[in-house]
Amino acid sequence: MESDKGKLLDILGNETRRRILILLTRRPYYVSELSQELGVGQKAVLEHLRILKGAGLIEERTEKIPRGRPRKYYTIKRGFRMEVMLTPYLFGTELYEPRHSRRGDIYTEARELIKSTEPVEEKVDELVGFLNDVEAQLDEIMEARRELEEVRLLVETYIGNLLRRVAQEDERLFEEVLSDLRGKLPRRILEDLDGL
Repeated sequence: MESDKGKLLDILGNETRRRILILLTRRPYYVSELSQELGVGQKAVLEHLRILKGAGLIEERTEKIPRGRPRKYYTIKRGFRMEVMLTPYLFGTELYEPRHSRRGDIYTEARELIKSTEPVEEKVDELVGFLNDVEAQLDEIMEARRELEEVRLLVETYIGNLLRRVAQEDERLFEEVLSDLRGKLPRRILEDLDGL
């Protein structure tokens, strides 16, 4: 899994591929459109598309047009969020992919607002207000997540330092404690302690 994240970071590390993905978030594109938008040759665009498709980030569909050859359109295949965490004690990535989420009250409220038959100006105004509320809730969740990450890092660092100290003072006790806790300790701590 970690190597998959590394490959994904490599793929997303290319500016042209990121620009392609940004364009594809707006609407489906075909190769010559992407080439024109990016100012990059079609062969290069096709290679970038091949890499993105191979990573499962985009998909293609062919559409017949009234005159001429069918066109291949590219779209985003799946959404995900990747976070990189870098601290003095660890480097890691987390990948979050949407699952079939429970459709709670907020989802229902969004659907009702979208389906409402109010005049356009009122509808858009309500949707913008709703969107601002969602953004505020997301900000609160992200702040809580940041705080929890800091607390987790603090506690993991303390546990690691404590176990290192035990290892220096009493190797037999360290082996006992490690044996008892091996199934409970976070992977990061275990990897860090493997060299002791």
